[in-house]
Amino acid sequence: MEYFRQIESRIDQGIGRRRLGYVVLGLVILFFLWFPNDTSQSNYAKTVFISGFFYAIMSSSWALLAGIAGQFSFGHMAFMGIGAYAAGLIARDGIVFAMLGIAITPESFSALGAIIIGTLVAGLVGLVIGWLLLRLRAAYLALFTIAFSELFRIMMLTEYDYTGGSNGLSLRPLLQIADVDTARQVEYYLMFALLIVCLLAMHWVANSPIGLFLRAMREDEDAASALGVNVVRYKILIFVFTSMIVGLAGAIFYSDVGSERIIPEQLEVLQMSLIIAYAVIGGMESLIGAAAGAFISRYLLEAMREVVITLPFGLTTADGGDAFVWETGAWRFALFGVVMVFTLRYMRNGLLYPFITWFSGRDLAMKETVSKRKDDDDYADAPLEADDE
Repeated sequence: MEYFRQIESRIDQGIGRRRLGYVVLGLVILFFLWFPNDTSQSNYAKTVFISGFFYAIMSSSWALLAGIAGQFSFGHMAFMGIGAYAAGLIARDGIVFAMLGIAITPESFSALGAIIIGTLVAGLVGLVIGWLLLRLRAAYLALFTIAFSELFRIMMLTEYDYTGGSNGLSLRPLLQIADVDTARQVEYYLMFALLIVCLLAMHWVANSPIGLFLRAMREDEDAASALGVNVVRYKILIFVFTSMIVGLAGAIFYSDVGSERIIPEQLEVLQMSLIIAYAVIGGMESLIGAAAGAFISRYLLEAMREVVITLPFGLTTADGGDAFVWETGAWRFALFGVVMVFTLRYMRNGLLYPFITWFSGRDLAMKETVSKRKDDDDYADAPLEADDE
């Protein structure tokens, strides 16, 4: 009976923590809803938040692909670029089906229509790449996606007549709002809503039977296949799904919501490395952790561009001031690298993992599992007593 009372107590604790987690999550959402209405916040601060939302989508979708499904890909920025470039080219040039003699003029597409088609193009390319990657695993998958990303970036850089080369490609603005302050506020809410929708969609996938199959594939593809999981189908499915997520995010972000144009420089492997680093720091096996890690990292990296240091003990600078401004430059990325090394060495599940497990009650379940396993081992090791004759 004592054992069952302990289980009941831990269940109650887990429910209480989960409810508290929902309260904290609700307060965070309320903060983000309130933030753009604060008159003391500049448009620059809102722009930083918009960028944070965008990278939160990128990192959480990569966490779904790599952390949950076990498909370690470097192609996320390429698929984001495919969605953005496709939306921009369609809105500018339209679509021509030469073999059928059909031409659809750019005027036939709204900005939203171009974004939808750009998302579908990203998904279609993801389908083709996913099919090519069926038999590749681990390092081979990573190398293939790096090569694909660089190939796409070089194509966008060299095809100047179509893509604008290093000058980039301007997409048709999604919102036509004359007032700058109002436009920035609407763009903020649009990107935040997109983040929420994407997280909900990915959460549904991760916690559905599909998510169970993906985790089985991550642990052992051969064993999952032997148990009846269609590895080919689900590998392609998750690749297409995440490709469409980032394609949609890129098409919207670069439709003058977060940036005026997309340039090939934003498709470099370095940018992809940052996406992975954000997810690892937040927790690559948690969608919320990866999203929070990306947002917090982007915000801190931006805030650390200039650090104001106040001098103590009445000391003054050469011009008589009591503080000086340190323009960190690349040093902020060096500090970010130190945090990354610390995470990989001491907290491989991410810096936010302890908070996520506490609020979700997973640590209680893990303690129960360890305790039960220990009891079973003790029982198995106990000597057998001889029957009394």
